Amino acid sequence: MGICDDVPILQDVIESYIREYERQQKGFSFKISKFSSGEELIKEIENGGSYDLLFLDQKMKQLTGLETARQIRKLNSSASCRIVFVTSSDDHYQFRSVQPLMVIAKPVSMEMISEVLSIVTGLETAPANT
Repeated sequence: MGICDDVPILQDVIESYIREYERQQKGFSFKISKFSSGEELIKEIENGGSYDLLFLDQKMKQLTGLETARQIRKLNSSASCRIVFVTSSDDHYQFRSVQPLMVIAKPVSMEMISEVLSIVTGLETAPANT
């Protein structure tokens, strides 16, 4: 799984919630890669990296999370990657074109990350309107 945010502390917050989920659920262990820009993430995917789940910050310095997701969707190897947008925007409709698993609001909470991970691990079903 990947976390893409241009603010390192926010990457660390999401990672800490994922690690807490691992402790709570026992039996799950996630490999996490962190990226500070959409460009860095796309380059990694173009070089063979693959991810089942990506957390993308919407507002980054160069490519936005949405622009990053559009490029990722164009890469055949990543067409089925689940994407979760992390945003302070209320306009969630803008993300529909890239079919995200979910859009979660900042500030991110343990409950939000747990919900996403429960869907990904099959412990919960995805909401109908994402």
